[in-house]
Amino acid sequence: MLTVRAAQPTDLYAAAVARVASWRGAFTGLVPQDFLDAMDPAKIAAGWTESITAGRSRLYVAAAADGIVGYSGVGPAREGPAGVGELYALFVHPDWWGTGAGRLLTDAAITDLGGKGCTEVWLWVLEANTRARAFYQRYGFTETPARTTSSLANLPELRLTLDLPA
Repeated sequence: MLTVRAAQPTDLYAAAVARVASWRGAFTGLVPQDFLDAMDPAKIAAGWTESITAGRSRLYVAAAADGIVGYSGVGPAREGPAGVGELYALFVHPDWWGTGAGRLLTDAAITDLGGKGCTEVWLWVLEANTRARAFYQRYGFTETPARTTSSLANLPELRLTLDLPA
């Protein structure tokens, strides 16, 4: 059984471990291997602590009996108009792919942003990450013409959007 809740400071390291495993499972062959090899859960958790404390983002975790299996991170759109929220990140440990954890974490993110008055949610996804793109489209997100390149190896990214009920 999975429960999704707001992340507590004691959850951050375990969520970072899930992030590293997810990145290595999803991005091997898509991003530079030296980046994947150098990912450090302690540094990731420290960065989240700073961002959450400063009020720039909020994290939700999916918890199973044996610990944290994934997380979602949300906040205001980094480059969007007022009323637009952003799903900054959604990562689930590969052992939990296909279990509904991603959907539950997305539900928590969408509920959070709607509760903050957002009428639209944006997210950025690597163009080559077909698994994630399919997940988001099944959820209801649609691809937009907006494109950018990631700060990691200048990989193409595209923006997806989801309208929220008023």
